[in-house]
Amino acid sequence: MSQPALWVGAVPLLVFLLVSAINLALAKHFTETGKTIVSNSLGGLWQWMVVLIFLTALAIAISPVGQVRLGGVTAKPSFKFFDWCAVLICTLLAGGGVFWSAAEPLMHFISPPPLFKGVVPMTPSAVDPALAVSFLHWGFLAWALVATTTTITFSMLERRGEPLRPRSLLVPILPRAWVDGPIGDLADGLSVVAAIAGTVGPLGFLSLQLSDAAGMLPWLTNSAGLQSLVVVALTAIFATSTVSGIQKGIKWLSELNVWLTIALALGLLFLGPGGLWLIQHFFSGLFTNLVHLPQMAMLPRGTDTGQWLNWWTIFYWGWFLGYAPLMGLFTAGVSRGRSIRELVLAVAILCPLVTNLWFTLVGGKGMYLALNGIDVTSALANQGINAAASTLLTILSQLPLSGLLIPIGLLLVVLFMCTSADSMSYAAAMVVSGRDEPSQRLRLFWALMIGSLTLVLLRIGTGLGDSTSIDALQSFIVIAAVPVTPLVLFTLWTAPRLAFKEWQRLGQAAD
Repeated sequence: MSQPALWVGAVPLLVFLLVSAINLALAKHFTETGKTIVSNSLGGLWQWMVVLIFLTALAIAISPVGQVRLGGVTAKPSFKFFDWCAVLICTLLAGGGVFWSAAEPLMHFISPPPLFKGVVPMTPSAVDPALAVSFLHWGFLAWALVATTTTITFSMLERRGEPLRPRSLLVPILPRAWVDGPIGDLADGLSVVAAIAGTVGPLGFLSLQLSDAAGMLPWLTNSAGLQSLVVVALTAIFATSTVSGIQKGIKWLSELNVWLTIALALGLLFLGPGGLWLIQHFFSGLFTNLVHLPQMAMLPRGTDTGQWLNWWTIFYWGWFLGYAPLMGLFTAGVSRGRSIRELVLAVAILCPLVTNLWFTLVGGKGMYLALNGIDVTSALANQGINAAASTLLTILSQLPLSGLLIPIGLLLVVLFMCTSADSMSYAAAMVVSGRDEPSQRLRLFWALMIGSLTLVLLRIGTGLGDSTSIDALQSFIVIAAVPVTPLVLFTLWTAPRLAFKEWQRLGQAAD
């Protein structure tokens, strides 16, 4: 185990918790101020970087280099194509996507984004712009950021004998002594910080939402004890999964998620009116997204766009950027035997389209109900993000067989979040151990670390249901992405260069 990397990963989170416990207001002020400074100073760079990563991944895939096989010519896929796509969909961005699928389109429907400021809110003309912006944040660019150029770089370096660790991204850039020294330890540890921060925040927020929803039942009361019980239950699920390994627990949860998603999607599409309307707006929303993608992705900062960018696009890019090193190495581990072309097709095209369709079915169904006089937006209008989970339940409650769909929806959100958490636990264990199959003890350690941090953060808040500590951590997510930025930025150069060299080597070997 790499002790320096372990300590670099653990200490910042523990310091944050300690400061929060002593003075929550100070922690909140630090994180909110830091988020504003980082967003204003690095937001423009992140916007350019995300676009360039997507274009670079596409260029590699389309070129002859795209036929290069991850893991080497003799590597065989360890998953069937469906199973592989299921693992990718469920362990990358889908956990957050499932949670936001109802709330984000409706929030843009209530308040159209700056690019569509001429659109009248909560009218038919607001539907496609709302979907288009949601597709921006959870579509092609987002998925490419998380696991295309980083995965390619990791895979090519692994062929040279480099371990699947964030520090390996520095090998083509810095001297070996630096990579093996403190700089490499910082790269590993801070990548773990960014990924764990990005996992603990949503997990804690989900726990508050589930506790609030469960508290509506006549025999339960939303309380600190119930919140803690929810966290313990979630932790038990993803700890068991990550200890079981990729081939068992993570794969099984991913496949269950996919089938539950299909069941709920069919219910949203065919139960009640609006099925054809949803299909039409999936295509029209996707068309609007593609037409306006350059303007949305590169929206300039101004007096009327700066705050919106920081709250939406820049926050998402910081969040996903923090995930990229660990998600990239996790994806490299499960993608051996697949070609670069298959990787880019799955991660940057197929997964985003599935996510876009899901946002249309859930968020689109909410907009359809709102346009037909059913109130599904008032909670979001009044409470914002705090009403995300209840909005999903409100939409499902308006459908036939709601007594079946609501439990499926809640279970789906829980399992997707658990799948994201178990993959992060597994990836963190890979980083600090330097092995692609870390010990069960180390995997369990990071799973319990995520659960314990979530419990502590929930208890830091003053008063029942107070999510101030979670809000502070969500701001910390953006700050944590800063030291990860160079690692991912370097892959714009290293991914095509290493892939091209491997393609040349294979061509010479064939000759």
